[in-house]
Amino acid sequence: MEVNDSRCFKIQLPNGSVVDVLSSVFEEIRKWVQDTESKPESGGYIIGYCHKNSGNYSLESVSHPYCNDLRSPTRFDILDSQHQIYLNKARRKISYYLGVWHTHSQMIPTPSSVDWTDWRETLLLDQTGCQYVFFIIAGTVEWRLWVGDFETGTIEEVFECDKNSDGIYLRESNEIQ
Repeated sequence: MEVNDSRCFKIQLPNGSVVDVLSSVFEEIRKWVQDTESKPESGGYIIGYCHKNSGNYSLESVSHPYCNDLRSPTRFDILDSQHQIYLNKARRKISYYLGVWHTHSQMIPTPSSVDWTDWRETLLLDQTGCQYVFFIIAGTVEWRLWVGDFETGTIEEVFECDKNSDGIYLRESNEIQ
């Protein structure tokens, strides 16, 4: 999925539910893409919520790098207390921590061994407001999304739902949504 595409995306999850990744997520991430050699890696938390009636999720916004975060061309570590303040403010609006995002200088990002280690640790130590924890990596051209499943302990890449020729998302039964 392209980094410069700022529409809302519907992503199919392994359990059959859907996550809407809202345009506000990409509007913020786009500001931090490593599109020049001088830009360091960036990242932050992802917040969102679960829809009670449908069981679907929405990723609605992300925190961004702050001055006390560790940033280099190939590493980002959340260290600044402003991220926790961001999560606390979100909680008052009934939105919760659902994952993390970061950038890579690759056109089409691939998780590093450090990413896989961090993600596995996240699955063991963190909790979100749902069955999954979400991991976004934004490259210079495309972004990709992985989900960690707290129930199974697995991490897998997930993809945009099918659309018809008019760009309208299709239900699993191929009905128009």
